Amino acid sequence: MSTQDCEHCGKSNPPDALYCFACGHILPAGLNAIATHSLPDPQSMQPQIRWGTAYFGDNTVLRIRLRDTGAIIETQFDQACLLGRSAGDSVVDIDLAPHNGLAMGVSRQHARLTRQSETIMIQDLGSVNGTFLNGARLLPHQPRVLRNEDELCLGRLMMRITFVRTANGEA
Repeated sequence: MSTQDCEHCGKSNPPDALYCFACGHILPAGLNAIATHSLPDPQSMQPQIRWGTAYFGDNTVLRIRLRDTGAIIETQFDQACLLGRSAGDSVVDIDLAPHNGLAMGVSRQHARLTRQSETIMIQDLGSVNGTFLNGARLLPHQPRVLRNEDELCLGRLMMRITFVRTANGEA
């Protein structure tokens, strides 16, 4: 059985040692162990292309499915859409008050959806109980991309977002 000599101190070490037992310097076997190696099959590591998961075109309907009740809300909008609870003189585009919004912690003006470059951005409007996108709390007034099949939570009101493409813009 051969040994490896440390290039730093000259001491002999076992052939499978990664570091010199005498001085701690990395040995040639250790350099080989930490070196970057080519993958055996680079084709198996190709990323999966998910075409259109954030695409929201002109003939797309936004479908919101409320988790607790199973209720479905569908909407189309040109520029922006306000989510929250209509109360008094506060009017929103998607009123979540009939879906137990108050008890679930939905603010009157909770979040805004904005169309931007054939995508939809979601933005928390400084709500008291927060907006969560796929479990991560959004920072107030910081837009994030909304994707097909995302889970959105306003306060504790959970919903699944789906983009439904139609031929003529009607679901």
